[in-house]
Amino acid sequence: MNTNGSPGIIFGECLIDDFGDVQRLGGAPFNVAQHLHALGVASVFVSRVGRDAPGQRILQHMRDWGMAMDEVTEDTLLPTGRVRVTVDVGQGHRFEILPHQAYDAICAPASVIAPIPWLYHGSLALREDGPSRATWRQLRARAQWRFVDVNLRDPWWNPELLAELIQGSSILKCNVEELEQIIHTCKLPPASTLREAMQTVARHFHVQAVLLTRGAAGAAYGDGTNFYETEAVSTVIQDTVGAGDAFAAGWLWSLFRGDAIARRLQRAGELAAAVCALSGAIPDQPGFYQTIMARWVKEE
Repeated sequence: MNTNGSPGIIFGECLIDDFGDVQRLGGAPFNVAQHLHALGVASVFVSRVGRDAPGQRILQHMRDWGMAMDEVTEDTLLPTGRVRVTVDVGQGHRFEILPHQAYDAICAPASVIAPIPWLYHGSLALREDGPSRATWRQLRARAQWRFVDVNLRDPWWNPELLAELIQGSSILKCNVEELEQIIHTCKLPPASTLREAMQTVARHFHVQAVLLTRGAAGAAYGDGTNFYETEAVSTVIQDTVGAGDAFAAGWLWSLFRGDAIARRLQRAGELAAAVCALSGAIPDQPGFYQTIMARWVKEE
């Protein structure tokens, strides 16, 4: 994919994952924005924080990493996004995503001009029929290429929004449970194989390709003609928070380099595995990326 050197747009939430005794920076678009910035991919992060201590923490983190902040605006009324995370014996973690947060009111960016070479976004920031959804529609209309990373957390989605979100996307990224949920919700024909399930969703929504994460089972890619599967990269797991975001960033980095599909899956899996070896969704030190990049360059 040729980006012509122009920065793409990463749109969506930045927030605090509140574990009670520990607060971590998070939000899939924020995580992807840091990964791509540290890997040398030019992008503009479009988001919103509250005028509060958590918001200042996010902005200071971006300053420390040298990330562009022009389109991360401050809201005087709504708080910085927060997710309460509690330990669940059966499911590992339980997430309480709070309503009416600053990322629900993301403004249209002032500095971005059409056309947008590529747009990355998730689904959480579009949950309310308000400013963020209106801004997303403007960006989508101007984007030449679109990567959609769905995160179907109840009750923050509905079938109508899901269809609008997916329709006509260039890459749809989801996990196995979300793929099954899309098929069930949209009453699509049942599939006998993973490849058939991915093709069914792609055809129905006119999606160019589906990128599927499968946890310990690896990942898969299907674009109607090609189908690839890959095993998960071996790692010592600290936690899996943010693994999918790292996978998306690794895929995009490799795509923009012009790599073949199999290599993209490899790079995506390697970055996800490296993040799983950390505590939290993003590393604290730039050396993390320097090590990754040095190995990738050596392998080329």
